[in-house]
Amino acid sequence: MADLTVIIPARKERYLNKTILDIQKKSKAEIVVVLEEENAERLAGVSYVFNEKPKGMRTAINQAVAIANGKYIMKLDAHCMLDNGFDEKLITEHQFNWVQTPRRKRLDPEKWEITDSNKPDVDYMYINKRDLRGYKCNGKNRDPELKNKLIDDTGTFQGSCWFMEKAYFNKLGLLDDKNFAGMGHESNEIVFKVLQDGGRIVVNKKTWYAHWHKTKTEVNFGANKSKSRKYIFELAKQTNYK
Repeated sequence: MADLTVIIPARKERYLNKTILDIQKKSKAEIVVVLEEENAERLAGVSYVFNEKPKGMRTAINQAVAIANGKYIMKLDAHCMLDNGFDEKLITEHQFNWVQTPRRKRLDPEKWEITDSNKPDVDYMYINKRDLRGYKCNGKNRDPELKNKLIDDTGTFQGSCWFMEKAYFNKLGLLDDKNFAGMGHESNEIVFKVLQDGGRIVVNKKTWYAHWHKTKTEVNFGANKSKSRKYIFELAKQTNYK
């Protein structure tokens, strides 16, 4: 049995199979894909869940977690390249009440190679208290002294990749698909609930993933901000996020 289950919610994702093959090449992880609406080509060695009618990204992630066999789970977007042995590098450093994210690079999905190498990798992000959106900490990401701090706290992360123990996911009641809808505020909910529990949000610079940044017209999972906004602000207030 694999120690890690990689969970991929997917709706009309043209780079899904490239992502799956990359995971299989570089790790021993189990892979669970939740297909929304489109019953796409299926690859060997992958477990699939098919939702004929869309249920939304949060529900899709929860469906995958429910059948995951790994002690650890990692949610991953369907357009990502990964480091060799990323699973072992995350597991080796992990503690129960942590959520880890690897260092984030930028992906050219057509060439399947890292691009924009002149820009700093994304290690650090913060949540703006005014709009509760995540922003890159450009100063910290360029700081040469911080490059050598390979395990460090970060204020938040992009929802494209996060790693934790399945038991901790269940303990925190993630992901809430009653008070939230679509894909809105995924990382915020995780951050605030982890901090309420006394846990840590950690960037692991010993490994990385490269993510394709979609334009607004290419985003397939919609966010219902009006439904999510009130609840996430209340959750932030309870957390006293700094």
